[in-house]
Amino acid sequence: MEKIDFENLKKIIEKKEDIEKDVREIIEKVREEKDKAIFYYTEKFDRVKLKKLKITTKEIQESRKYLKGEIFDYIKKAGKRIEKYHKRQLPKDFKIKEKDIEIEFRYSPIEKVGIYIPGGQAPLVSTILMTVIPAKIVGVKEIYICSPPSYNGSIHPLIIATSDYLKVKNIFSIGGVCAISAFAFGTETVPKVDLICGPGNKYVNCAKKLLYGEVGIDLSAGPSELVIFSDGSGKVDFIEYDLKAQTEHTDGLGIFITTDQKLGNLLSQKVENGYCIIVKDEKEAIEIINYLAPEHLQIFSKKPHLFKNCKAGAIFIGDYSPATIGDYFAGPSHVLPTSKTARFSSGISVLTFLRSYAIVKCKEKFIKKYGKQIEKIAEIEGLLNHKYSIKIRNL
Repeated sequence: MEKIDFENLKKIIEKKEDIEKDVREIIEKVREEKDKAIFYYTEKFDRVKLKKLKITTKEIQESRKYLKGEIFDYIKKAGKRIEKYHKRQLPKDFKIKEKDIEIEFRYSPIEKVGIYIPGGQAPLVSTILMTVIPAKIVGVKEIYICSPPSYNGSIHPLIIATSDYLKVKNIFSIGGVCAISAFAFGTETVPKVDLICGPGNKYVNCAKKLLYGEVGIDLSAGPSELVIFSDGSGKVDFIEYDLKAQTEHTDGLGIFITTDQKLGNLLSQKVENGYCIIVKDEKEAIEIINYLAPEHLQIFSKKPHLFKNCKAGAIFIGDYSPATIGDYFAGPSHVLPTSKTARFSSGISVLTFLRSYAIVKCKEKFIKKYGKQIEKIAEIEGLLNHKYSIKIRNL
């Protein structure tokens, strides 16, 4: 790891690669040419000449033979943990009933959701569990999956089989910006959805940002991030391999912050990639952590309570709570905010797949009682027809 100070780290973090022009070009091509554009870009970027985009029933059936043994055992056990955790998140409707007015607050599931499952490095079956299960818990009616054709010219059979296990049958062999664009606009093969969710590389993340408004977007979930803080606590080899695990992600960012200079020097020699910052105390560490607002934050400290309100997608405390446990098995979704967006956004939960709204039912007496006050507010704002919409009911 490179030893670095906070100011130089800021320069590195804030340096932006200009990819927006290229991403916009693909988005517009898919908007205009639909499937034709997807076939073109799949051949260009994935080196695959597809004949179709949708995975067939036969391919789904053939994939099932891969879902057996230890991997099937993992999917079932992890699925149960993820389901149990997310069921506890379910919010409740409520009603306020007064003499002259009733107000209801309701949640309802988003109808159509498109989920992107990256496939460039490995079959991310865990991401299917972390996205599909919360959507199903709230009752999303239509779930679609896109994943790149990165396994022998198609989607990895474990991705297909896991989707099938969760009863998702509409699976499309499309990657990157094309997948996000197809979900946003709809094509001859891919339906337009109401919400897109799932992680991806910097191009996928850029496409999601550009298409927000055209379609709902879950969060900014780009290249993975891990910050580890230690005050000298924690087993050195645990910290070492947690940092090394982070570098297995394409474009993954790993940062080690410590008050222990000896430990910082040691880990800088043991870990090839990433950055190490030596700080004077926990206060300085927290300042850096809150600036970074990382996807994952691991804490090895005698005072872990100091870090529980830090801005991070998820916080892992102690020797036996590596971020990896959150990636696969703890229960919360591992699709978390990146690129400093944990300052204002949250990871995927059941709330991602719900829309909320109010229902108001008012009686004449309510208008009689409060009408003049409402009219006055409308008058102050210069919205006279707003005023008269109340006044005409109060004559």
